[in-house]
Amino acid sequence: MTHSFWYLRHENQVFGPFPTPQIEAALKSGEVDPQWEISLNEADWISIEESNLFKEDPEPVSGGDSEESASWRDQQIQARKKWLHEDATVTEVVHDPAQDAATRNSIVRDHLRTQALLQAEQSKRTSPWVVLLAMGLIAAIGVSVWFGQHDKPIQAGIGKASDCAAGFADGLNWSACDKRGFSQPGAKAANARLDKVQLDDARLNGADLAYASLKNASLRNAELANINLSGADLSGADLSGADLTGADLRYAVLTAANLTGTRLESAKLDKATWNDGRVCAEGSIGACR
Repeated sequence: MTHSFWYLRHENQVFGPFPTPQIEAALKSGEVDPQWEISLNEADWISIEESNLFKEDPEPVSGGDSEESASWRDQQIQARKKWLHEDATVTEVVHDPAQDAATRNSIVRDHLRTQALLQAEQSKRTSPWVVLLAMGLIAAIGVSVWFGQHDKPIQAGIGKASDCAAGFADGLNWSACDKRGFSQPGAKAANARLDKVQLDDARLNGADLAYASLKNASLRNAELANINLSGADLSGADLSGADLTGADLRYAVLTAANLTGTRLESAKLDKATWNDGRVCAEGSIGACR
């Protein structure tokens, strides 16, 4: 089953997009609560609680968990929190009174678009009442925006600029940079932005790239044995011929990734989203089960 990618909004900050399993994990750990808002397109928003789309029950904690397991869970929670806080930026857009008429008309279009988006997602497992509740909420938000738009500016999210000269470190942004043949085994760059980066033939064995964004990145024939890519977004990435032996890919997103000739011996794939949309079962080692 294919998972949707959702944007999160909290206190005028926009995060993501994240796959459904990652949002459910954040809900269970407590760093995201049901009052946060979700959107498929960054235009139409509804609270997680009202959407009724995500499992929120906390995972039972086994008394037999090892110190290593507890430490790993804590590291995952901290990494997700850090990514959420570092990834969101906001800017103010000054309202133009001349656009009032267009805004009023767009509210109606927003209702129809929201209905279509929510119906497509909810028809699988929820009742039509949720759609009606969502439409009512969007209507209330639209009216309040219309009447209150003169009081304060509307905020919109923006992204950080790529810096190809930056050193390999936590939070770096190498999006679309050419780093073919880059070699720094064991380095740490958690929460890094590496979308569309070229890292063909790179040597990053044992590196820490937890929760990095590598959407549409090129990692052909890269040496990535024992790398930490837990929670990383590798959707659309080219991993053909890459060596991911022993890699930590728990909760990673590999939707539409090219895994031709990729070595995955002993790789941890618990709860990873596979390239065909499946969510790998707990205990998946070396292959998605």
